Amino acid sequence: MSEPTRQQVLDAAARVYSDVGFRGATTRRIAEEAGVNEVTLFRLFGSKAALIGEAVRTRSASGPTSALPEVPKDPVAELTEWAAEDHTFMFECRGMIRATMAEMNERPECALEVADHPVESFRELRAYVERLAEHGFIPSAKDAAPAAAMLKGSLFADAMGRDMMPEMFPPVDRAPATYVRLFLRALGATLALLLMFAPLALPAQQPAVASANAPTAALSLADALRLAEQKSEAVAMAAAGVRRAGGQQRQADAQLFPQLNGTIGYQRAIKSQFEEISRRFAGPPDTTGSSGGGLADSPLAKIFAAPTTAIFTVAFSQNLYTAGRIGAARAGANSARSAADIALTSARAQAALDAAQAYFDAVASDRLLAIADSSFALTERALAQTQVAREVGSASEFDLLRARVTRDNQRPLVIQARGARTTAYLRLKQLLDLPLGGPLTLSTPIRDDSAVVEEITGPLTLADDRTITPDTSVSARSTVRQQEAQVTAQEQALRAARLARFPSLQLTSTYQRFAYPAEGTFLPGALDLYFPNWTVSLGLSVPLFTGGRLGGDRMVAEANLNQARAQLRQAREGAALDAQLALTQLEQAQAAYLASVGNDTQAAQAYRIAEVRFSEGISTQLELTEVRVQLEQARLQRVNAARDLEVAKLRLALLKDLPLSTTGGR
Repeated sequence: MSEPTRQQVLDAAARVYSDVGFRGATTRRIAEEAGVNEVTLFRLFGSKAALIGEAVRTRSASGPTSALPEVPKDPVAELTEWAAEDHTFMFECRGMIRATMAEMNERPECALEVADHPVESFRELRAYVERLAEHGFIPSAKDAAPAAAMLKGSLFADAMGRDMMPEMFPPVDRAPATYVRLFLRALGATLALLLMFAPLALPAQQPAVASANAPTAALSLADALRLAEQKSEAVAMAAAGVRRAGGQQRQADAQLFPQLNGTIGYQRAIKSQFEEISRRFAGPPDTTGSSGGGLADSPLAKIFAAPTTAIFTVAFSQNLYTAGRIGAARAGANSARSAADIALTSARAQAALDAAQAYFDAVASDRLLAIADSSFALTERALAQTQVAREVGSASEFDLLRARVTRDNQRPLVIQARGARTTAYLRLKQLLDLPLGGPLTLSTPIRDDSAVVEEITGPLTLADDRTITPDTSVSARSTVRQQEAQVTAQEQALRAARLARFPSLQLTSTYQRFAYPAEGTFLPGALDLYFPNWTVSLGLSVPLFTGGRLGGDRMVAEANLNQARAQLRQAREGAALDAQLALTQLEQAQAAYLASVGNDTQAAQAYRIAEVRFSEGISTQLELTEVRVQLEQARLQRVNAARDLEVAKLRLALLKDLPLSTTGGR
């Protein structure tokens, strides 16, 4: 028998044993489950007991392989991942574990096999707790074994009893994280101490307005930038400006080509002077029967007096000479199109910067809320410790009141942070045109690693993993290039206004067909009844007297050009100033971030020392509160500094295409 078939028999034996226990797991039933005969079972394993023992041993050995790290960096995330895998494994094996426990007295060898995984994972967890104490995440590891047993017991009870008593346990997707949080608190770890080494890239919490069962939409920074460009009204208006400029280009180019138009006219005379003249001055009736020769019978009288006339016209015109006005108009239209293209690029860059700022505001609000929650937890912890000290007589009533007031004062800060977070998320959703009530998770973190600090004049790596080398030159700035294009357009407009006094030459031609339907008909049926009329004209147009209109046009064009040149100078000055401010802003943001990292580390260390001093009774609750406030302020400064650094880097990277933030005018 091949190896896959052997494994197939072991899997079948494990399933049957999990369902009905050792007594009910007959060899016939196992053989039917595996799709083999009973002889094969005995030939491979010798006996039913050996088969069941091998199946239990194999299943127990297939437990989670991920280990807790030797050097803890993020205890919450590391323990949650480990606990989730351990819980999943025990939940999948719950039938086998139950059967083994029920028959432990009769078949202790199976119980020993099943116990291998829990014992090994318990040892691993206990060693990890000791490493947490070594690296300062918890005050002490003296309760490592009971705490590890508590976490393992919680996971075990959940896995064994969830399908029978689901109301006793938290939702399955949040259960490991809940048990880990309680486990760390039991060891004396505070959220502030855990956050000291945790990166700012912790998963964003669900918005308060979202339903717990609603699907969560994950949004990266790249997705936000793409949506911002699609949904931005400013980008849409700039795109309309590009289309308008393109239409003006076509209008200017069309003046070079012939113009051909066709018209059809149908005219009905109610009263005609020619008909009246023909009637009055017609001669006496011809009684001889010969054809007339009178006025009423003449062909011209019939044409002029015809009650209905149909006219078909094709008109042609071609500019032969315009003294350069068409060329000036085309050059001005091309410059206007260039300015519109630059304006669209600038609008896209501004939309990206606005979206990134709103995105990072929302990410930072998650962190600020977590800090406020951790500070509230610290005040609750201090209050509990003070209450115990008061009960044993080592703290005064004043200390207890102060601790309670400190805790109560922290509640409004938590509420304020939660409101600020909701506002930040709503602002981001409104900017990206997302449903305001829908859940949202932000997947791009604000980087919180001092190694991300880079040279301000070199390539910058942005949060969405793009690497951009900033261009701070004045000539590359979009506003400067746009104003240069506007100056060119106004120069061409002035040139066209000056050339307007020169003559222009135009060739025109008109081809017509006239038809005069008889009374009671719509159109003549014969081609020879459509009379042609074709003219060709060559016209020279010279402005002799316009009442000052041409002079007024030149004055307007000159004023527009002077204004455009002044705006160009202003844009160049503003671009130079804006570039220096952007560089200075990034330099200051980097310095502030590095300072906040050091301050945060020192504040966390100070709080650890203050907690130990307070727990040992050698410091007061006042000292602990002051150090906690310092820690909270340091954490807030670090979050805000990291956010400001990301925004400053993005602004400098996009500076070439951004509008000016300073006018530079004097």
